[in-house]
Amino acid sequence: MKKRLFKAVEGVSNIELFYDLIFVYCISVITSLCHHVEGGFLDWGTWGIYTFAFLVVLQVWFFTTFLINRYGDRSASDNICLFINMFLLYFLASGIRTDWENTIFTFNIAWALILVNLLVHWAIKRGRYSNLDADDKAIMNWTIVVLAIQIAIVLTAAFLPTVPSEITSWVGLLFGMAVFARNKSYKRKCSRFGHLAERCSLLVIVAFGEMIVAIAAYMHRDYSILYPILIFAFVVGLFLIYIYEHDNMTDHHRKSDGRAYLSITGWLILVIGNLTVALEFMPDAEIAFLPKSMYLTGCLVCYLLTSFVIGFWNKPEFRYTASFAVGRLLTCAAIVIIAFATSFHPMINLICDTAALYFALWHEWQLYHRRTKMLAFGHAMGYSDDELAEAAASIKTSEGRKALFGMARKVRKARKAGHIEIGEDGSLQGKCAEHLTVYVSTEFREALYRRKAQPKD
Repeated sequence: MKKRLFKAVEGVSNIELFYDLIFVYCISVITSLCHHVEGGFLDWGTWGIYTFAFLVVLQVWFFTTFLINRYGDRSASDNICLFINMFLLYFLASGIRTDWENTIFTFNIAWALILVNLLVHWAIKRGRYSNLDADDKAIMNWTIVVLAIQIAIVLTAAFLPTVPSEITSWVGLLFGMAVFARNKSYKRKCSRFGHLAERCSLLVIVAFGEMIVAIAAYMHRDYSILYPILIFAFVVGLFLIYIYEHDNMTDHHRKSDGRAYLSITGWLILVIGNLTVALEFMPDAEIAFLPKSMYLTGCLVCYLLTSFVIGFWNKPEFRYTASFAVGRLLTCAAIVIIAFATSFHPMINLICDTAALYFALWHEWQLYHRRTKMLAFGHAMGYSDDELAEAAASIKTSEGRKALFGMARKVRKARKAGHIEIGEDGSLQGKCAEHLTVYVSTEFREALYRRKAQPKD
């Protein structure tokens, strides 16, 4: 094989977007498992198959995305391997059924072939490029070995009787997850986090697409018009909470290996899938009322908590504070308390849940808006992002936020009295502007000095 220099390509390619569409089908097939209800609710066996299939599909996406993110260059081999992966995922999905004992062979063979395709893809990358350093080679060698071991486990599971096959399949899945989470060699190289965040957001949107299809049932039933409106507003609120944070506050230039972000996104997609199932259950009279209501409430609380955890990947200036965390926890507590206090009354709970979602969204907006204004004020004073981050007046600390707000109040008072004006570029103008700028800048300098004088841990 002729070697060449590796050069990463920025952004998400159209082929990658096309590849993600196969997961629309996979998620739809997996969700359909939950339509088989016995005894008034979803039995543990069906839910176990649902969870297992969901995690396998997510793992395939993780491994593929991780490879493209680190070493993708939009070459012909990249595209061919993605198309083969898509084709095999059709057969994987065909094995996702409630009569697991009849389809587990098909499922495991398709899964093993997908892993073989991934192994070949990694091997091509390992042998093609001449400018890989020692860390790159270590990552590739280790991943190829891990995939080979997982292929052996999955192929073994395919030829075992039903119960041992199920256990061995779980072992193969958990082995892949554990290695992905614990392997230290992956930490030696940073991911292209902007690309990773975009791919994650696209898969979340795919999961929400299945939810949009699921709530169509509410539009064709004998409900008052208020109920479909609230259901639609509920789903829109769920989506906006995620996408507002992703578009405005997530740090797309973060230096990270990306594995934790991939994992929390995978958990979020699993939660969205369960929320979709819960919303499908609600109008079905054959499903017991109390279990499906508790299921919906639990999934909603998990979603709000997971979206909060994703905030750890926000830009430094938009990191969540303790008061924000308390607000999110109180929102979740209110959802649970109101649900039990009203005996899970459908309309009351839907109104309260929708209101809670938009309160959480408003809380995000308020944090973003206030922090953005404080940053703009600091920039108007002539300070860079680095200087603001180093100063005690940084918006990362409660003391710093108070200092910034205090200085902003001084400027507003001077502006109201007509002593100064604020130019289009944010600069202070007027007869007292120079004095005020010097005064405020002095406070900044003192804060910066105090910050630098503090001993570092």
